[in-house]
Amino acid sequence: MKLALSLTQRLLLLLFIFIVCYAITALCVKIVGAVLSDNLPAYLRISAMLQDVFAFIVPAVATALVVTRRPADLLMIRSRPGITVFMLVVALLFVSIPFQEAVIYWNYHITLPHWAQGFEAWARQMENAAFETMKCLLGDTSVVALIVNLLIIGVAAGFSEELLFRGCLQRLLTTGGVNRHVAVWVVAVIFSALHFQLFGFVPRMLLGAYFGYLLIWTGSLWAPVAAHVLNNMMFVLTAWLQVRNGEPVTNEPSLWHPAAIAASAALSAAVLWALWKFGRRNSDKS
Repeated sequence: MKLALSLTQRLLLLLFIFIVCYAITALCVKIVGAVLSDNLPAYLRISAMLQDVFAFIVPAVATALVVTRRPADLLMIRSRPGITVFMLVVALLFVSIPFQEAVIYWNYHITLPHWAQGFEAWARQMENAAFETMKCLLGDTSVVALIVNLLIIGVAAGFSEELLFRGCLQRLLTTGGVNRHVAVWVVAVIFSALHFQLFGFVPRMLLGAYFGYLLIWTGSLWAPVAAHVLNNMMFVLTAWLQVRNGEPVTNEPSLWHPAAIAASAALSAAVLWALWKFGRRNSDKS
């Protein structure tokens, strides 16, 4: 795909639009905060939607419209993966749980060197603050609240983040001559870093890489969108069930039996191989 601007110009354009949109989002969030000062859950939900639309969707779409006459092709939203891909994505979501939990557990319990203890304390404080915010969103045990959270945290966040990071940023890199593997991991690092959670950085980076390779293997943004949405919805539903059953919701990850972790890693690798094989076969036909 031939794009109107050079890679550097495209990236600077995306960065400029993102900064402008982020500033607009911050202003809108401040106004909403003043209006809903006595309703924190509503404020958090509206703020999340404003961020999804103005900080993620608008920069991706605006950049695509400027750099090419075929924005849908750049963002890879025109084609849709088949049912087999979605079935494999769902399968991976479940079989990878023990392995994911092991990575989360390891990253959560990382201790930094003595000279970085001040930074570690600050990072822990940021992590706890983010978790308390999420607890406030997930604290309502009503079915209506569950549906709203599934739509906001699951669908809206999953779609908007994939549109910006994989559909726009990763595609700008790969269509600009950057090696596709380099592009996947660079975007995965940026994706994880922008969540500002040091003790969840590695699992989120691996998740971002998985989303990036799904885009490459299937040639459709809807595959990583589906994976991202399902992952977020699983988190929301699990937390809702815990709160509804009176169980404490903590950010302390659990560790599965080593045999379960090993089996999960093996099964996850098998499903990833199937996704790669299926994607390659489809690309050979096209």
